[in-house]
Amino acid sequence: MAMMGIEFTGKAPFDVVYLHGLVRDEQGRKMSKTLGNVLNPLDVISEYGTDALRFTLATGTTPGQ
Repeated sequence: MAMMGIEFTGKAPFDVVYLHGLVRDEQGRKMSKTLGNVLNPLDVISEYGTDALRFTLATGTTPGQ
């Protein structure tokens, strides 16, 4: 995505990329369906884009992997 953005627009589509293995909510708790603090994927796509969500899911960013 970054290389295509530079190729077609002449500038990088983003400046900073954060990679980590554990997703936490605003209060620092692990995201969990049990706690009810998970995100709607459609909201993530509308804010950050489809490629960001796909990359996150494809890399399997969970502890221990």
